[in-house]
Amino acid sequence: MKQHCLPVLAALNTAMLEAVSELPPIVVSDLFGVSASNAHTWVGFAQDSWADYLAACQGDG
Repeated sequence: MKQHCLPVLAALNTAMLEAVSELPPIVVSDLFGVSASNAHTWVGFAQDSWADYLAACQGDG
């Protein structure tokens, strides 16, 4: 994806949000190779407003 200048992080974030809205966090944890607490955090992003997600993203940068 990087070779074609596609936004990799945006794609991963979208995939995580979609996955946690459809699957239990522990399954997402195994599929994506993230910790269970990380998967639970993503569940919160999927259920909360976009303002919480955007605030968390700005805190990383």
